[in-house]
This record gives sequence, structure tokens and C-alpha cells, in this order.
Amino acid sequence: MKKLITLCIFAMALLFSTQDVTAQNTLEINEVANTKTKELRKKIKFEQNKMDDVYKAYQAYGIAYKKISGNLEGNKDRLEKIEKVLDEKLKTILTPEQYHNYLELIRGL
Repeated sequence: MKKLITLCIFAMALLFSTQDVTAQNTLEINEVANTKTKELRKKIKFEQNKMDDVYKAYQAYGIAYKKISGNLEGNKDRLEKIEKVLDEKLKTILTPEQYHNYLELIRGL
């Protein structure tokens, strides 16, 4: 009986630590998305109401990137796909002039 209780406690401890790692990854992704959104807004000067949409686009990109980041060499085609999705989302959010400035900005980096 003691072994069963010990096993249950150990399993619960593992579950709690897994949630902490997941939460930490989510916080990192959100922080990066926030930073990139603010940097892009400084350089492209888009409206405040577009910030949330740009943030969500970078957040989705961060989540997808995190999933494949363990093996970037084997996932080059998936990386290109998620970068293309990010670009297309930003193209729908930004004006044509702002999107052109965005493309020039990322090509210059």
C-alpha cells in the first residue's frame, strides 16, 4: 500500500513539473512575440489596433517554430512553410506599403 501511495505522489510531482515547463515555454513565446511586435511597430509605424493581430501572428509563428526547433535541419520545408504563413498573415494585416517595408526590413537583416 505504501508503494502505491509513493508511486501516486511521484506521478503527481511529474505532472506538476511538466505543467511548469509548458508554462515557461508559453511565457517565452509570448515575450518574444511581444518584443517583435513592438520592434516592428517602431520601424513600420502601424496603427495601435493592428498590434494585437501582429502579436497573434508572431505568437502562432513562435508556437509552430517551437514544435520543430529540435530538428531544424530535418524540418527545413516545414520552417519555410511557417515563415510563409507568417508573411501571409502580416500581408493581410498591414497595408501594402507597410508590408513592403516589412519585407525590406527582414531582407536587410
